[in-house]
Amino acid sequence: MISGRFLTAANMISLARIPLAAGAALSILNGQRLFTAVFMVTAALTDWLDGFMARKTGTVSDWGKILDPAADKIAFILAALALVRAGLLEAWVLWMLLARDGLIAAGGLLMSTRLKPPSSNIWGKAATTALALFMIRQALFPNLAWPRGGILPGADLLGTAAAGLIVVSFLTYAIVFIRTNWKRHATEKP
Repeated sequence: MISGRFLTAANMISLARIPLAAGAALSILNGQRLFTAVFMVTAALTDWLDGFMARKTGTVSDWGKILDPAADKIAFILAALALVRAGLLEAWVLWMLLARDGLIAAGGLLMSTRLKPPSSNIWGKAATTALALFMIRQALFPNLAWPRGGILPGADLLGTAAAGLIVVSFLTYAIVFIRTNWKRHATEKP
């Protein structure tokens, strides 16, 4: 069962990321760099602020552990869709995000509601930060890629690092989720 209050300041900040990402996506599609920068940077800051607020106010909850990454995923996919449509991002980034998020969603749907979502870890935070920086850079300064000719098509060092961190964070999240719930399931009495 999901524990903790739903209506907290931290959870509302997480949810605010979605309309901010929609605003960023529309700004990208309309070629409005200033609005794109404001929306994307504000959305990225909410990702830091929601966790800080939850810890500071003692309102860390299972709801927050679900809402924060869900808002991240929706925000990144909206931004990636707009960036791909505007020709500022290679489509493989969008497909990678959709595959990762689809696997996470499918796994979540197959699991019992008695399972606990794991807390975010350093790899997830690093992946989110690198991906946010990469997408913001692509939206605002797409020709600033360095060094050119990276391992992945259309990705420089920052894009390649973001992709690698996404894979590592997914694997570590899956391992922690399985370990946490396996131990919990093994110690529960029928």
